This record gives sequence, structure tokens and C-alpha cells, in this order.
Amino acid sequence: MKKFLIVSAAAFEITPLTERLHRRGHDFTAAECGIGALAAAGKAAELAVAAKDRHVIFIGTAGTFGPFTGTRLCTASRIVWLPTCERLGLGYGIPRGTLHEVGLSPPQNAAVGLAAMTVICSPSISLQAGFTDDLLAVLDPVACVENLELFSCIKPLLASARSVDVVLGITNAVGAGAHDQWKKWHREAAEITAAHVEEKL
Repeated sequence: MKKFLIVSAAAFEITPLTERLHRRGHDFTAAECGIGALAAAGKAAELAVAAKDRHVIFIGTAGTFGPFTGTRLCTASRIVWLPTCERLGLGYGIPRGTLHEVGLSPPQNAAVGLAAMTVICSPSISLQAGFTDDLLAVLDPVACVENLELFSCIKPLLASARSVDVVLGITNAVGAGAHDQWKKWHREAAEITAAHVEEKL
């Protein structure tokens, strides 16, 4: 039987899933990376230890840069560190023009069958959804979602775990109304995530 580590920013994101997996007798542990990029970076080493020889499922929520038409699930094909100020052309990274990214292998467990997106990670929730012309040459906004934590802990997880799958519930559009939409839809995202993961495992 495969051993799983389920990682989320906060426990409430996975409560429906852990209840289902307990009933089914799956061998898993759960760990929180904390809310936000800094919290996740601080927990990255601890998560890597917990992930050793386990199959990791990273679960979270995300905002879409495309139209939001209701909660749906996606996975990550690549993860890009792109603070909002850089995305909008109000600052630049070091070295200038560098796109810091991590690619993921095709999913093996919980994320099989989900639409693969580019996950853009930022230190804070973005209130604007624009991209500079330079970025539009290499990123398709419709194929991008925003999540705060994933980039900060993904490399140690990949180095330690047997596999890493990402399951994100899209709960809002990136923009000024993002938090209100997230509050409305995050519980539904947790429920559909739980049903999907249970089916795949």
C-alpha cells in the first residue's frame, strides 16, 4: 500500500478529504505548510523530512487569471515565482528578466486527469491580473492560476518524496474581489477535492 503525505496551507482545506481517507483505511499523514509564501518557506525543511519515501499530495486553492465560472480543479505543470509587482512591470527580479520556475512530472496519483496549469506564486494575494508584454510572450494568462505557498516548498518535497501531485481548487478570479469569492467557494473546493482524490486513490 502506498504511503501518502497530504500537505495543505491550513487543516480546513483538507478536512473533508482526511475524513474520507480515514474511513477508507488509507495510510497517510497530514501536514500544514502555513498560509503564505513565507510560512511555507519556513516549513519546507520539516515537510521534506515528513515526505521522505512517501507520495505527496499538495492541496490548496488558487485564483484564475482567466474567467472564473465556478469552482473546478486543476494541477500544476510548472510553478513560477512571480511577485505581483514584477508581473505588472512595477519591479524586476534578480537577475533582471529571469523567470524562476520548477517543472513537474506528469501526475501519478491524485492529480491524474486534471487540467495542467502554470501556477504563479507571489508573496501576497494579487488585486490586479495584468501581465507585461514580455511575460505575455512566455505565459498564457488563461493557463495560469495564482497560489501563494507552492513555490516556497516544492523543491524540498521533490527532492525527498517518491512522487508529488498537486491538486488545486480554483475558487476565484485574480483581482479586487478575489477574497470575497474565495470565502464563498473555498468550502466547495475542499469538498470536490476530497471526492476527486478519494476516487483516484
